[in-house]
Amino acid sequence: MNLSNLFKTAALGMTLVSATATATEADIYSIQFSEDGKYLVTGGSGGFTLAENEKHTGGIKIWNSETGALVEALGQRSDLDEIFGTDYGRVGDRRWGISNFKDVVLTGSYPNGKILLLPSSLGHMVNNEKVQMPDFIGGYLDFAGNHAARIELDQLTSKKGNCDPKTGFHDYVGPVVPSDNGKYAAIVVNTCKATPGKDDQQLSFEYTSDLHVMDLAAFRIIKSVKQIDAGVYALGIADSGNRVAFVGRDQFAVIDVDSGKRRVVETYKDSEFIIPRQFSSLEFSKDGNKLISLRNIYDIETGIEKNLKWAENDAKKPRRISSVKVAPDLSYFAIVVPKRSLITFGDDGLPQSYGKADKVMLLNTETGARTELEITKSMTEGKRCVTDISPDSLRVAVGCKGGLLRVYEARTGKLIWDKQNIGQKHDNGLMQVQYGAIDQVLALLDSGSTYR
Repeated sequence: MNLSNLFKTAALGMTLVSATATATEADIYSIQFSEDGKYLVTGGSGGFTLAENEKHTGGIKIWNSETGALVEALGQRSDLDEIFGTDYGRVGDRRWGISNFKDVVLTGSYPNGKILLLPSSLGHMVNNEKVQMPDFIGGYLDFAGNHAARIELDQLTSKKGNCDPKTGFHDYVGPVVPSDNGKYAAIVVNTCKATPGKDDQQLSFEYTSDLHVMDLAAFRIIKSVKQIDAGVYALGIADSGNRVAFVGRDQFAVIDVDSGKRRVVETYKDSEFIIPRQFSSLEFSKDGNKLISLRNIYDIETGIEKNLKWAENDAKKPRRISSVKVAPDLSYFAIVVPKRSLITFGDDGLPQSYGKADKVMLLNTETGARTELEITKSMTEGKRCVTDISPDSLRVAVGCKGGLLRVYEARTGKLIWDKQNIGQKHDNGLMQVQYGAIDQVLALLDSGSTYR
């Protein structure tokens, strides 16, 4: 599989350009179906509007997934500040401060579940020369929008490394990856150790990466595995919470956390770990018995790989892919192919794109057939899109920067409903939404409210 080189190349091959933040409350950075498939949750920017006569809606919106009616809006910039503050930020890309709801995970279903905020990594910036391990992995909000709290890690034994951030090595938490059903999270806690070299002049740096599995309903660590590797690039956890896959400095392996049994897929001899700018996720099948990639389906028990038909022809594989979702029934992938001429990163840590719109394609795993979804005909919309697939695999949701929000029928690619998310609310208590002509009547009947 040779995944280690892939992740290292991705970590080293990106060039970041500073730019002014242009996030708006209409932007969508994350999208997710609820566990019952009845609702869509989108995460974006909250608390940025400058209009004195408008109220903020917050960065999180809950939508009726059948009709597109807006059900509820919550999540303010103050909620992010209460959870993360300004001294905590993602480690992989070294951008401190979290100002957007781009790491949204929904556990359960509306209105009884919770909105979780789980960055892929976290560190605590004490000053420009010191980074400390955080004592939490993220936060959560209830759907009433009146309670924001941290997800603490005080259950873990506190360890402290002796590395200097000036060298690029320091203690941190990450990757942090939730299961597809939002019930569990796999957490890697990395402690750095510096030891003298042979001549006592050159220091050698080494990580100890410990794995922890958290029950996201109780926010309780239920399993721990010491020193799974010396640095981790990619991580995944099965819906049952009892199986974790990872790509580390030394190996690509699957761990059964109950028994401790480890199945090694690949090993990487004499490799060095470099913190990537972006951590990757590994996808399990719904039953947790297979690992899914764009090239093959890997049976964990037998070690047999089944190549996907579309992957047999290299000409069909997109050169650049920004995100991937796998249908629960494994019948297709939803992939976002970025079509950008230039990508820069703003002060908020989010990418700004200039050029053509993203493409979203559905790839049939049996036949290799492609279905391209019509996202937009505009050159100024449909950039930096994200997707999710309904639990029954029948629908695909797409959200983009600028507030474009659409749901499609997966089998045909037919548009079911679409709208433009304005990002502000008026006196009716919900934000103003522009509906597409297809779903306008249905949305009005469903909500019982008048939208402009």
